[in-house]
Amino acid sequence: VSHGVRTLEDRLGIPLFRRDARGLSLTPAGEDLLAEATRAFDGLARAMQRVTESRGRAGLRVSAAPTFAARWLLPRLPRLRRDHPGLSVAISTEQGWVELSDGRFDLAIRMAEEPSGSGDWHRLVPISLVPVAAPAHAGVAVAAVLQRLPAIHVTSAKEDWASWWAQRGGTAPDPASSLRFDTVHMAIDAAAQGLGVALARLPVCNDDLSAGRVVALAEPAEIGTAYWLVARPGALRQSNARLFAGWLMGELSATPVPGR
Repeated sequence: VSHGVRTLEDRLGIPLFRRDARGLSLTPAGEDLLAEATRAFDGLARAMQRVTESRGRAGLRVSAAPTFAARWLLPRLPRLRRDHPGLSVAISTEQGWVELSDGRFDLAIRMAEEPSGSGDWHRLVPISLVPVAAPAHAGVAVAAVLQRLPAIHVTSAKEDWASWWAQRGGTAPDPASSLRFDTVHMAIDAAAQGLGVALARLPVCNDDLSAGRVVALAEPAEIGTAYWLVARPGALRQSNARLFAGWLMGELSATPVPGR
């Protein structure tokens, strides 16, 4: 401390303390600097407290794709609340790429072939495509159903019917017609209502198959992409982020992938 005081006095070019046999006392310049420094540090302390309290109210901030959040994550949140009642989670489903370095989110759940960009990437589960239709078409080959019903395309998806047929080693037949939606969420709902044949993404649409809302018309085919958990640098040092990450990985590993 004494060395630090001396360094500060040397930089200012003015003594801040009187040094005598009775010890140290502030000079007028030191008293003035003390008052200003006290106000500055008090303001900094209040600001830090506000930031900490705001962070605590917001809880863990997670970005997830709308379809993943609605069809897979939301149905499982009651278990998260039951098993970890003290964990506060704020989930965002905004479209577009989320840059974790801006500090708005702690974790993101992303679709990708491999890590890209900043953050700590952890592979969760591979993604498979499977053609699905309303239960009335159970047991009918996908090519035959497509002769009678439209193929449902997802305009925002990189992998669509061409990717699935390529994985199956075949050529897509000419469908009766086609429907187009911008989300998998809407495409699966349309298929369940008998409007056409959609490509379900697994594991996102596992529950739809398990509940019988739609039926698979063929075996699932992996397409090379996967779901990843991406953490803001340093986020997994926080107990709530580690807790959520562990829960997410456990739920995904425990969820069977429905077959035909």
